Amino acid sequence: MWKFPDDGSRAVITAKENIESIHGAGSTLRLPARAVVFFMSRGVDYLLESCDCRLLTEKLPRFLLGGPVYALGNDLCFLDGGRGAPQAADTLETLAALGVKNVIAVGMCGAFSEELRSGEILVPTLAFSEEGTSRHYYEQPDSFAPSREAYAELCKIPDRKSLPIVSTDGVYRQTFYKEQRWREKGAAAVDMETSAVFSVARYLGLSAAAVLMVSDCHPLYDGAPKWTWRMSKEMRRELFEKTMQVVLGDET
Repeated sequence: MWKFPDDGSRAVITAKENIESIHGAGSTLRLPARAVVFFMSRGVDYLLESCDCRLLTEKLPRFLLGGPVYALGNDLCFLDGGRGAPQAADTLETLAALGVKNVIAVGMCGAFSEELRSGEILVPTLAFSEEGTSRHYYEQPDSFAPSREAYAELCKIPDRKSLPIVSTDGVYRQTFYKEQRWREKGAAAVDMETSAVFSVARYLGLSAAAVLMVSDCHPLYDGAPKWTWRMSKEMRRELFEKTMQVVLGDET
């Protein structure tokens, strides 16, 4: 437990204070209410190539290395959110301080269940937290759900599946024993950001949901065929196209 019940003190630094500081370049940026945040490469590039976009800022003034933020229409922005739970939390805190209210996270996951295959799209119903970031927001975090309306919207993606996942910091500590325990809890895949996105969004009062492409399938037992990375350009494009068709709705 890293969030203490008797800790009523304020944070030493907030996203708002960082934005206003020299480190945040004293930004006066205001962002649209909706944001699509990519936790994988090529998402921003896809939108720049496919849509009429405009640059809002060269650098999101988050604490950890911010990149460009673009606008798509009047009420939607998009950006790369970084990698891992700490940068995901930093990104959401910064977006919230700049006016964002609704977040769609787009990323990848590895499957450890026979219910999923590489190339399938997953809209998580729940994210079990095995990352450390959420433990600074909640005393005993176990799992976090997406916002109801945002989740329902993403469920319009054709042929998507909806199952619980796990988010972890330990890329190389996903043991066969641990993945069996995850299956027993009902989880089917693992990533590095979703539980932090859901937990921080709830803490800040944001709406958030996630859509993930199954990039690879883990061996289910020791001695099974070895792990192989299967993510392709075509799989990425399918994810981006199907997601944005739903996110943009009548605007497309």
